[in-house]
Amino acid sequence: MGNFNSQKIIAPIMKFVNMRGIIALKDGMLSILPLTVVGSLFLILGQIPFEGVNNAIANIFGPDWTEPFMQVHAGTFAIMGLISCFSIAYSYAKNSGVEPLPAGVLSLSSFFITLRSSYVPESGEPIGDALSKVWFGGQGIIGAIIIGLTVGAIYTEFIQKKIVIKMPEQVPQAIAKQFEAMTPAFAIFLLSMIVYIISKAITDGGTFIEMIYDVIQVPLQGLTGSLPGAIGIAFFISFLWWFGVHGQSVVNGIVTALLLSNLDANKALSAAGNLSLENGAHIVTQQFLDSFLLISGSGITFGLVIAMLFGAKSQQYKALGKVAVFPALFNVNEPVIFGFPIVMNPVMFIPFLLVPVLSAVLVYGSIAVGFMTPFAGVTLPWSTPAIISGLMVAGWQGAVLQIVILSLSAIIYYPFFRIQDKIAYNNELEMNKTTE
Repeated sequence: MGNFNSQKIIAPIMKFVNMRGIIALKDGMLSILPLTVVGSLFLILGQIPFEGVNNAIANIFGPDWTEPFMQVHAGTFAIMGLISCFSIAYSYAKNSGVEPLPAGVLSLSSFFITLRSSYVPESGEPIGDALSKVWFGGQGIIGAIIIGLTVGAIYTEFIQKKIVIKMPEQVPQAIAKQFEAMTPAFAIFLLSMIVYIISKAITDGGTFIEMIYDVIQVPLQGLTGSLPGAIGIAFFISFLWWFGVHGQSVVNGIVTALLLSNLDANKALSAAGNLSLENGAHIVTQQFLDSFLLISGSGITFGLVIAMLFGAKSQQYKALGKVAVFPALFNVNEPVIFGFPIVMNPVMFIPFLLVPVLSAVLVYGSIAVGFMTPFAGVTLPWSTPAIISGLMVAGWQGAVLQIVILSLSAIIYYPFFRIQDKIAYNNELEMNKTTE
């Protein structure tokens, strides 16, 4: 009966995870990782938080020494929406088995078709053939995702249904592929134009991207940035993993765009010297997830690994502890999830869900009460070891909080581990008796 109920739960989850759109969203967002990680490093170098250091460098290189660093940021982190629009459509077509490059190109064109054709400064006349870059980054990312998924789906449907211009076999394949893209291109551009017209009429001169930002993105950012949102992220990563579904991958695919948008808004506040909750800074950003909810891996299984290393009686868990400790340092815990196992293990269900949820509450509370400032600095790969990551994204306070979380993990996991270890130890004793 238990197995039947588990299958009833896991079947719709797997169906959702394997949807073309979800896979394209996950793969497409992964493509902007180098932009966000490396781009944020240049931003930090251009905004060193020590006035004495800034003044010393300015005395050597002049007052505009930060400008080249900000230029790198403007060409990386600040265009993540634009790039994700291309990469999501590309990934959708690629995963569908059709030529992907035209899909990415058409998606990019569609993105620009829906934008304003001129830039209006705060004071003055509109500037023709100028675009506001603000919609290329975090503020435009949800609209970019919608466009990327829609264009990818339309292009794929046209190609798979062979609603294309067919060229003679003598024509080189590279040229023939471009002619195939013309029919879906016409449909996509026509739809983009219609969307532009409707959005302009509905919003009194606004655009589709702006409308999506106001109607969808802002509320969603508010939801993910709330304490229930933070708890939900932590909970569902572990909950899905317990059923054997890659929870981190699924949840990342859904919330990464929103968390990066939160971070982008924080960086804008930081650049203006206004990074505080009173000025609208977000608590839950990508660093919140990568550097505090995933330390030692999904479920924060550090305490379980330590228990296996130093408290196991069974040979099974003594051996697994030695195997799992090194990957855990880099936040990889598949050896524990599948080797312990945690997947479908009722003994480990409570600690596996409880530890990351408590971590989310602790981190959220630490920022809310002012112990840590909101995140706006370095964006690190999720595999950066604990303590180091905490120090780099949040100073000594981040490192201290990670130590508290890892200690909490050890305290919570230990009694549940004792139960599992006793079962394994007794099984080993029984096996030894039967072989004697």
